[in-house]
Amino acid sequence: MSEAARLTGPLDAGRFGRGHLVVVWTLWALACTTVMLVLPGQETIPYHLGWAGFALAFGLGTWTRWQLVTALAWYTLATGAVLERSWLLGQIEWEETTEIPLMLLLALLMVWHVRRRQSALGHITRLAARDIQASLDREQLMRLTSHELRTPLTIAQGYLELLQTRAIELENQSDLSVVADELKRLSRVSDRLIRMIQLQEDPTSEIVDIDEVMAQAVERWRVVADRQWVLDVGAGRALGSPERLRTGLDTLVENAIRYTSVGDTIRLAGSRRLEQVFVGVFDSGVGFSDQQIMAINAGEESSPVETVVGTKESLRGSGLGLSIVRALANARGGTLHASHAPEGGASMVISFPLHVPSEVAPFVRGVASSSPPIRPASLSERRGSRKPLSVMPPAGS
Repeated sequence: MSEAARLTGPLDAGRFGRGHLVVVWTLWALACTTVMLVLPGQETIPYHLGWAGFALAFGLGTWTRWQLVTALAWYTLATGAVLERSWLLGQIEWEETTEIPLMLLLALLMVWHVRRRQSALGHITRLAARDIQASLDREQLMRLTSHELRTPLTIAQGYLELLQTRAIELENQSDLSVVADELKRLSRVSDRLIRMIQLQEDPTSEIVDIDEVMAQAVERWRVVADRQWVLDVGAGRALGSPERLRTGLDTLVENAIRYTSVGDTIRLAGSRRLEQVFVGVFDSGVGFSDQQIMAINAGEESSPVETVVGTKESLRGSGLGLSIVRALANARGGTLHASHAPEGGASMVISFPLHVPSEVAPFVRGVASSSPPIRPASLSERRGSRKPLSVMPPAGS
């Protein structure tokens, strides 16, 4: 069943059950009228119980105009006749007969308000269903567009690599390199769009070993990029989605690789403090300017542009990657914080509330035997001038 159908379902159910509500109230009203007739002088309680039953039944379901007019007319005339009879027999005062038009007026006011509420609710429901359908259409268009982009991008990259092998002049090689960079950037945007759609469909919530997810991320990316990889684990376990955490880390690591060169350091670090979990990616690349840090922390979606010192290469981003990570953090009740890394480059830290599990076995991080072990070292061991590294954001952030 679609989201739009789920929204309009309760209204259809109310219309289906209105006939039963009218029948039940009619029987109840007949019983109240009979009691008024049998107990002259004691009509007050059954009379008002009949009107209370009408208010309840009409509020639970939508009545047709014919049902409404018929119900109000016959109950007003029937109970009014009983009250007039009791007054003529001297069993009640004449003032009590004034309740006949007053209760009818009160019922009409209640009907008017209920009709207004139902009309507004129906309008809101239609708007919500239309918005949901529009969102589903946009998502489907994004999904189809992203998938359709993959095939021509793959073909274009293949032919571009062939042209690069045949290019002799340096100018041609430089031009082809620009085209290759743009194709790679377009490919990354397409992959992130698909990733974002998949994450929206992932409601998983389970105990996640954050240290294990970080170790797996390093194992995957160290094969892709020739960097000095450092892993500082200590975040433990928390409640969340492992796929969303993996996606956020991969996005930050991918950005770190783009803004670093061979031999630079990329460090993944995790810790917990004051009921908060911190997961960060730090690098020794070009880093952020103060303006970019302020823009990222403020949630602005502008695409940062940095120039690598000593080269002509302009590093540009679509801004989609950080948007995905920020959305993942916000969905978990956390934040994304940018700053200058102790390594000299960029620092990107995801923080979110900690939910400590109680029945999870300890995690023992393993390293594949085919690759050298990951050394969770700090830069002080390699440079000798820096203090031990920490994943915590700067004080006051």
